[in-house]
Amino acid sequence: MENISGPSGVKQIVFCKCGGERIDAALLRDVDEYLTGVGAKVTRLSDLCGISAKRKDKLAGLFSEGSDFLVVGCHRRSMDILFKQTLIQNNPLPEFRHLDLIDASFHEVAGKINEFCGDSKQINQFAEIAEDPGWPSWYPLIDYSRCTSCGQCADFCLFGVYSKEDGRVLVANPEGCKNNCPACARICPATALIFPKYRHGGAIGGSDEIDEQAEHRRQAQDIEDFLGNDIYEALQRRKMKRQSIIKDEAMKKALSERDMARNGSISNQE
Repeated sequence: MENISGPSGVKQIVFCKCGGERIDAALLRDVDEYLTGVGAKVTRLSDLCGISAKRKDKLAGLFSEGSDFLVVGCHRRSMDILFKQTLIQNNPLPEFRHLDLIDASFHEVAGKINEFCGDSKQINQFAEIAEDPGWPSWYPLIDYSRCTSCGQCADFCLFGVYSKEDGRVLVANPEGCKNNCPACARICPATALIFPKYRHGGAIGGSDEIDEQAEHRRQAQDIEDFLGNDIYEALQRRKMKRQSIIKDEAMKKALSERDMARNGSISNQE
């Protein structure tokens, strides 16, 4: 683990309790309990992925100016992207120390938290920001430092998760993503897609260190498995299939609304 001691000041800890299965549940529980007694202002995020996608307004003011910050959660690469896509429009993302809970022990984590807090005399303050329940918050993040805007992910996805606007690929419909499906990330030629809750780790899971050669070999095999020899023809077929799925969904919605209107009309006549 990195050294996380820093300048003395107001201590703030942001803890993502993660709604996925990537981090050991017992460790999350123990860290959560431990943070209720440290000398710092602690904000628990029930799941940063879900909050960033659906309740980003709740994160306004999360990082108070002049404070010393420690962020506790999954890999830094994932958390940096989540915070930047949520906060950058309102306030620049401040410098913060980071504590990675993936594959960590409680003893290590408690020691690093104590190192960060030092001899702080602050009274513990504890707050929580929760995401909307009922959604697993499974969706891709785009690492724009690697993305080449090739659009292959958008053409491959059957569920309208991505859009292409002004030469840039965006995650336009995160809730459309199918839970536990990281296929688009597996065929991304730039290794630019991250699923923070991906249990098998590696670059797709947001690892801070990427074995470029190993990823290139994996991508070549995955592309062949998914798309075959003619990538462009396969992507075109998927694009057409996606359009058909979207049209079918729109038709189902229209028919449902029609039936509801008819039933309401009949009830009024009775």
